[in-house]
Amino acid sequence: MIKKFTKYSLVGVLCVAIYFLSMFIFVEQVNIEPVLASTISFIIMTLCSYILNKRYTFGGTYSHTQFVKFMIVASVGFVLNVGIMYTIVSIIALHYLIGELFTVLIIPAVNFLLNYYWTFNNK
Repeated sequence: MIKKFTKYSLVGVLCVAIYFLSMFIFVEQVNIEPVLASTISFIIMTLCSYILNKRYTFGGTYSHTQFVKFMIVASVGFVLNVGIMYTIVSIIALHYLIGELFTVLIIPAVNFLLNYYWTFNNK
């Protein structure tokens, strides 16, 4: 589990970098509202995450069932992401980067546990 978590973490760092870069571009350059930008960025990050985690972290042959499970886990993460961002930005009225800090701390841990024990569990 530790080896997989380490690989998952490395993939996660890359995907978070993709996420933050896309957030910056969408909010600061394209002037998209932060909650919508977070949603779009999350989708981009999720696709990158699936490809890299399937190939690098968990391996094995492609399984439609695993893909569906991964998308369900990603949907849980997506709902958490939107909920956290909405709460921090729209309700508490803090800067969107504070919301991003919370999403980066909470969502990866939840997603790893769900993917490890459910999505890619071959037992």
